[in-house]
Amino acid sequence: MRDLKNNLTTSGKSSKNTQSKKTKGFGYQVLGFGAGGGGPKSLSALGILVLAGGGGGDGGGGSANAGAGAGGMRLFTCQTLDYTDPLPVVIGAGGSGASAAPAPRAGCAGGTSTFNCLAATGGAYGRVPGGSGGGSGHQGCGGTGNAGSYSPPEGANGGSSGGGCYAGSGGGGGGGCGTTGSAGGSSSSPGGGGNGGPGSPVAPVFGPSQPFYGTDCATFAGGGGGGGYNVNSGGSGGTGGGGNYNGNADANKGGGGGATNPEAGGSSPGNGSDGRVFIRVPSAANAFTISVTPPTNSVVPQPDGVIANFSVSGCFIVS
Repeated sequence: MRDLKNNLTTSGKSSKNTQSKKTKGFGYQVLGFGAGGGGPKSLSALGILVLAGGGGGDGGGGSANAGAGAGGMRLFTCQTLDYTDPLPVVIGAGGSGASAAPAPRAGCAGGTSTFNCLAATGGAYGRVPGGSGGGSGHQGCGGTGNAGSYSPPEGANGGSSGGGCYAGSGGGGGGGCGTTGSAGGSSSSPGGGGNGGPGSPVAPVFGPSQPFYGTDCATFAGGGGGGGYNVNSGGSGGTGGGGNYNGNADANKGGGGGATNPEAGGSSPGNGSDGRVFIRVPSAANAFTISVTPPTNSVVPQPDGVIANFSVSGCFIVS
């Protein structure tokens, strides 16, 4: 994924609603000769992931049971940051799967994640646009991805439904440079549901293995599996934590929830999962102590610096 040369700048005025500098957090000194003291600080060569919450799966009868799109996923390298006050990090929540009633029993969109001036759009439920688009619920096209119109895109389109009167529903799109969700089964006979689109890897910036990655290792933002028509089988979730048919997305992977079908005995569609934010701070360019709040988040030492890992909303603090 190519570098984006954004200049991230924060002033005291723009962060007036953040916690004070006395906020306690878990910290790690990047270099033994940390700069310390107050006043502005300039960080460079940062790597950043902003991943939004995935959408919730649909749960209508017949063919109205599309897989949800993954949260939008944006990966940045070589970023600079002018720091004055603790910077808020907002983690977008995963969208809830549809309730059993009333019709049309659509899921909910995922929430947007933000860090400073960077944002990623929440994943969509069936047929609608979002960070990644939701699959088509019945005889149509899936929702479009990349709702933020970013380059490179934050997510792919949802899969279309198969043709015919008894087609299965499409899977949700994958996030980042992930692929479009698979189309549902096609033809005039009952069809199976489409698979969710696979997500995208963070390994180029954060490495192939980290203790906080969770399932599917370094791949995040898989789309949710679509439902089949009536008793036909549903689709699988996309690699990167996408929910299988009738299942939730994997925790904190930004995946879309899987669809369900009440006519096939499904109880409830899957929920999308919450997003993430990672901030890599290399030691060679930054002589500061990095800390985060609340303690649910963490600062993970690396051979060349640290990674601030956010799974809930909080603050990024430099001292």
